[in-house]
Amino acid sequence: MKEKLDKYIKQHHLFKREDKLILAISGGADSVALACLLKALNCNFIMAHCNFGLRKEESDSDEVFVKKLAKKLNVECVTSNFDTQNFAIQNKLSIQMAARELRYKWFEALRLKLDCNFIVTAHHQNDDIETFFINLLRGTGIKGMLGIHPKRRNIIRPLLFARKDEIYDFLKENKIEYREDSSNKDDKYLRNKIRLHLIPLLEEINPSIKETITKDMDYLSGISEIYNTQINKQKGRLLKQEGSYFTISIVELEKLNPMPTYLYELLKPFGFFSVNDISIALQKQSGKQFFSATHRLIIDRKQIIIQAIRENEKLEIQINKNDKECFSPIHLRFSLSGNLAIQNDVNIAMLDFDKLKFPLVLRKWEKGDFFFPLGMKGKKKLSDFFIDNKISIPEKEQIWVLCSDNEIMWIIGLRLDERFKILENTKKAYIVQLLKE
Repeated sequence: MKEKLDKYIKQHHLFKREDKLILAISGGADSVALACLLKALNCNFIMAHCNFGLRKEESDSDEVFVKKLAKKLNVECVTSNFDTQNFAIQNKLSIQMAARELRYKWFEALRLKLDCNFIVTAHHQNDDIETFFINLLRGTGIKGMLGIHPKRRNIIRPLLFARKDEIYDFLKENKIEYREDSSNKDDKYLRNKIRLHLIPLLEEINPSIKETITKDMDYLSGISEIYNTQINKQKGRLLKQEGSYFTISIVELEKLNPMPTYLYELLKPFGFFSVNDISIALQKQSGKQFFSATHRLIIDRKQIIIQAIRENEKLEIQINKNDKECFSPIHLRFSLSGNLAIQNDVNIAMLDFDKLKFPLVLRKWEKGDFFFPLGMKGKKKLSDFFIDNKISIPEKEQIWVLCSDNEIMWIIGLRLDERFKILENTKKAYIVQLLKE
């Protein structure tokens, strides 16, 4: 195992022997094995442990174990405690994403403070395969199929050559103790579902599935290089900066095949990740606008114009009578129906079609806005409505309203307006559905 690690480090030029490293160590099998291997190779490293406080006594016991291991290996150890639960709530993140953000932010601060060259993590081959399936399920394109990179900026992963069973064998042969994380058996997390259920099922069909996936990722890595070379060539030719905005020639774009793929890659850096509607609009809808979180896209007769949205700019999106979907800045779907049965879902608005004046306007709520809350008499300021419903400041910043003739019909995802509701004499329902990705 030691020889394999040494070979992998040299093969991928991960670091020089004199480099100072920070090893992210949890106390689990992978990071403990890597700590012992780095010590055996006489590498210059310190150990950094995050106590996320998510498993109470178990988390504290992990920290104690890591400190003892550091003392045994005669390696400096730094620890930090985090209020992960509160951080996740405040930033609207999953526990896993909150923990990831906290640890990498701390590792980087520590790296700069201690003048270290790299942060080392103990990701191994099984993690790589699990990441492949996570990205496949989420739909991240070729880039997501390449798995985990051995080296990316200041983070290196020298254990990617090793399978999990090899790591366990190494620990057993050398009688090295480690900690078991009980959360690894909880299949409410996607990664654990893949590890505990999907991969064993695939191994029943193909016992060599892990080796097959690893070979496929290597193959896709080569394809990705060819793909990126061609994309960058066309990006340099088509994407032109004109002062404060960018342009793309529609005539030249339409010569490319497959055009939507090139369009996706050209627009992705500006925050546009769904290009189907944009592709269709190129044919017949000059003047049509699309929005990402950061940019406005305008289809002119001969070119696409992309402008950054200024920080204080009022953003309004017009919804026409024949529009079926709006993808940005939020994803809405529009339809007409003669079925007037009320759907009890806060993410669906059923409006009396005959009361609407098109184009509708989608915009952020503003100070002074008011509406007539469904089920109540009289009007109410939106600011008061938010207070009554205990809507936090970060939540208020993300709220959009749908308007007809400057009147708010729906505080999206929260409450309809009484004036636009379905009545006994309503002939047709205009249905707006909020789709959460």
